[in-house]
Amino acid sequence: MSTFAPGSAHLTCRALVVDREGRVLRLRDPAELPGARPEAGDHTLLEAALRAVTERTGLARGDLCLTPELLTTPVHVEAVGTGDYEFTFALYLTQDVPEPLAEADWLPVEQLNSGPLKAKLSALNLNGRPAPVNASAPVIPRPAKAPEAGGTELNIVGVHLYAEDDDGRVLLGLRHPDAAFAGDTWHFLAGHCERESAVACLVREAYEEAGLVIDAADLELAHVVHVLHGPSARPRMQLVFRARRLGGTPWLREPDKCLAWRWWDPDALPEPLVPYARTAIDGIRAGRTYSEMGWCPA
Repeated sequence: MSTFAPGSAHLTCRALVVDREGRVLRLRDPAELPGARPEAGDHTLLEAALRAVTERTGLARGDLCLTPELLTTPVHVEAVGTGDYEFTFALYLTQDVPEPLAEADWLPVEQLNSGPLKAKLSALNLNGRPAPVNASAPVIPRPAKAPEAGGTELNIVGVHLYAEDDDGRVLLGLRHPDAAFAGDTWHFLAGHCERESAVACLVREAYEEAGLVIDAADLELAHVVHVLHGPSARPRMQLVFRARRLGGTPWLREPDKCLAWRWWDPDALPEPLVPYARTAIDGIRAGRTYSEMGWCPA
């Protein structure tokens, strides 16, 4: 996936919407997925895709639930011309919706798998996913309890560095294309806690990844994002710490994991950016301390 500076490319953001029977939503005229170019009111590329769905089909945003793929990156990115790109995001319905919809139809995957949508459907892997045919169950159910936890769900803890320079810009890194998570995507300096405290983990990761020396006393918890990446995955508690002081200048100590460190104006954040990182930045600027992502209503 490429990184686009504002004005450097024409982007169309599309939504691949799947209903509770595993059918895909497609517009009638033209015969394609709902899509729109980002506008001034769209804070993210996802916002543009959601707007396209609600405006063209009559579905409400509350009818849509983000899929696990959407919490990391779009499921498909395609160059459709010189300087033109399409970002396709995947969503599920959270409930049954009366038919017919305005300007759109629900079509079985089999009717679409041999056409232009084949690459997008392959990326989503609908054929390998059980169709959610039980109308009484949520599309993304609560994960199974971890048996070794005696009925308590174990959460993975991630730590993230929120650092600002003298101009109020936020430090973000461009992840390597081969990274296990969010390749070619901007993100906080981050890591997973081992057998250590969250603050100790962040102090270690800051030095290992970017050569930054941070005193634990200079870290304060600024925001928490509770993220669910999918029905079989453990939830993740993403802790974002603000650093009051930094020792050193960020440099690439692990080029196999990160391609660049850069300071970004929070009003002009890069795309693509890990969605929960954007949520955390927005929350910190608004004075909120907690957010949730991926938890669909029952």
